[in-house]
Amino acid sequence: MVKSLLKKITTVEQRTAIRGLIKKLTPPEKAPLPEEPRFIDRLHEFAPPYRLHLGCGNIKLEGFCNVDALKTIAADAIDDIRALERFSAGSAKEIYACHVLEHFSHDEVLPLLKRWHGVLQPGGILRISVPDIDRIVRIYHKNFAHFEKPGNTPWIGLIYGGQSTPYDFHKTGFNATWLKYLLEQCGFVDCEEYPHEPHFVPGTIDASVANATFGEYFSLNMMARRPL
Repeated sequence: MVKSLLKKITTVEQRTAIRGLIKKLTPPEKAPLPEEPRFIDRLHEFAPPYRLHLGCGNIKLEGFCNVDALKTIAADAIDDIRALERFSAGSAKEIYACHVLEHFSHDEVLPLLKRWHGVLQPGGILRISVPDIDRIVRIYHKNFAHFEKPGNTPWIGLIYGGQSTPYDFHKTGFNATWLKYLLEQCGFVDCEEYPHEPHFVPGTIDASVANATFGEYFSLNMMARRPL
């Protein structure tokens, strides 16, 4: 149709004008979406006893095998951290999980901690960071005027999770007394809080050291050990 129309137009100027008009009316071609980088499983690059960073998300800890259920940019290995089917009993000397435990239901927490206990070798160290309900309540109460202002959410992300993926929902909560009790029920000993800063992996910035929005730490950081 366009070609037949152009044949009926005799002057070069008219044809040029028509072509320009058609070009303006033609929607631009969409640029192809960039391909996602292909995930490469790197578990074979690590040897036991492992240092495991469970639920790593997009944060890569140097010296650790970073494990997640999703193919994130930081993950070295994909595994369900409730089961850790790719890691045998006693194969890890250290486990770190930052703002992960709250994403599991009440009924899942104890079996999960027992599995982590089993993957650790005798004397192995577990470090856990979770949102601290006690701290959050105190910070919330101290800054209540902030949350009364229209448009300021009641700390929905911190309390209920970012909800960016099916895994990013908070299902339970902890304070120091409760977390210590759960760890002891699973056979851990020497359960005690450790400082927010400096991070035990130098240069790492994650939720365990975060103090936004009010300049106060809101995480509970606890270390425990599997007995010898």
